[in-house]
Amino acid sequence: MSRKVLSFLGLICVGALLAGCATIAEKARQKTGVGGGIITGGVESLVISPGSASIRVGQTVTLKAIGYDAKQAAIKRPGAVKPTWSVDDPKLGKLNTSKGKSVKFTGLAPGVCYVTAKQGKADVMIAVEVK
Repeated sequence: MSRKVLSFLGLICVGALLAGCATIAEKARQKTGVGGGIITGGVESLVISPGSASIRVGQTVTLKAIGYDAKQAAIKRPGAVKPTWSVDDPKLGKLNTSKGKSVKFTGLAPGVCYVTAKQGKADVMIAVEVK
């Protein structure tokens, strides 16, 4: 056989080997829940961390949503947890964005502002005290 044919066959074998390794790695992640993993039923529930906050006017706190599937396993797949965020009183506080895994809440005036994160049928609310 010519060198070109042998080189071409070698490239095909390397490509097949890489594809097989990628398939095995994804199956391993699905079994362990690490990385890609299977999400059972989508986002069933949410938790906001921290569970409450107290800040002064002008200060900012970062709030992070943690999603759980139907089996109450934490969802680790990047991009799978992207709730919509809102505040009940925009005079007391504002968010830097309304969508994503985390947001920054800035206190505007003294009072208690409730921050909500919703994704699908899951929603959660926490109180942020602004002093």
